[in-house]
Formats: sequence, structure tokens, C-alpha cells
Amino acid sequence: MEEKNTRRTVIHEELNEKQQKMYDEWLSHIKAIYGEYGHFTWKITPNGIASEVILYSHKTGTELDLTDVDSW
Repeated sequence: MEEKNTRRTVIHEELNEKQQKMYDEWLSHIKAIYGEYGHFTWKITPNGIASEVILYSHKTGTELDLTDVDSW
């Protein structure tokens, strides 16, 4: 019989200052053009060293790559 997993999965990603600045700028442009932010999909891909972070805006159909390779 298979054991039931009793742990809860926690996903935590915190933007560094460089990433936060890029994110805030991108959001301000979206708000200025469209008048609202819309919905976003966050894609976090761990690669063993750090994580790739890509944000997709459903409102604009664009992506923002927040991956900070310099911090690896």
C-alpha cells in the first residue's frame, strides 16, 4: 500500500532588487497603456543553481524574463 504524502508543497520565490525594478517598470507600462494590469502567469523553473523566472501578461500577450543570471 502506498503511503499518503502529508507534507504541504510550498512554492516561494522572492525577487531581488534588479528583478523588482524590472517588474515594477513593466507593470507601470501595462497600466499606462491598457488602464489595468490584467492577469499574469508566473513560470518558475528551477535549474539546480537558481530559478528561471518568466512572467506572462494575458492582457498584452507578452512575456517578461526576470531571470537574473548574474546572481547565480
